Amino acid sequence: METEQTEQEADQSYLREVANSEGLRRPSMAIHCLHHLIHRYLSATMPEDARMATGSNTPIIVYLSKHRDCDVFQHDIERHFSITRSTASRVLTRMEHKGLIRREEVKRDKRLRKISLTTESWGIVEQLRDNAAHMEETLLAGMSQAQIQELLQSLGRMRENLISTGLAGSDRDQGSRDGSRLGGVGEKNDASAHARKRFSDKARGRDEKE
Repeated sequence: METEQTEQEADQSYLREVANSEGLRRPSMAIHCLHHLIHRYLSATMPEDARMATGSNTPIIVYLSKHRDCDVFQHDIERHFSITRSTASRVLTRMEHKGLIRREEVKRDKRLRKISLTTESWGIVEQLRDNAAHMEETLLAGMSQAQIQELLQSLGRMRENLISTGLAGSDRDQGSRDGSRLGGVGEKNDASAHARKRFSDKARGRDEKE
C-alpha cells in the first residue's frame, strides 16, 4: 500500500514537472509542432496532378468523394462551407470548366443540378489518399506494433481528459470540425465556423483574382 502511494506521488510529481516544462517537453507544444510539420509535409509531397485542385477546389472534391452515394447540390455546398450562392456558383463553374466536376439535371426537378466528380477528380482523390497513407507510414517508421498501439491509446486518453472538463466540446464536435471539409451534406456546426470562414474568404479571394 505504501509502495503504491509512493508511486502515485512520484507520478504526480513528474506530471507537474512536465506540465511546467518549456518547449517540446510540453505535450501540447510537441503535438502543435507535429501538426504543422504534417501539413508542411503533405504540401511538399502533394502529387503534381493534384496541384490543379488546390485552394478552394480540394475541400469540395474531398467533400464530394465522401458523399458519392448522395445527391449533392449547390445549396449543400453553400450551407456546408458557409459561402454565398454567388461564390459557390463561381467556384463550381470554374471547377466544371477545369473538368473536376459535372453538373447534371435530376428527373424529379429539372431546375436542380446534382454535382459529382469526374474521372480526373477521382484520380486526384486517390492520389491524395495514397499520399496521406504514405505520410502516416513515415510518421510511424521504426515503431513497433506495441509502441503504435500505446501511442494511439495515449492520444485517446489525452482527448478524453480534455473532453471530460466540459470545456473542449465532445468527440462529435471534433468530428464536425474535422468534417468542415468532409462532413455530412448540408451539415452546419458552430464549432467549425472559423474553418468555413477561412474557406469562404479564400474562395472569394480566388474569384476576385480570376
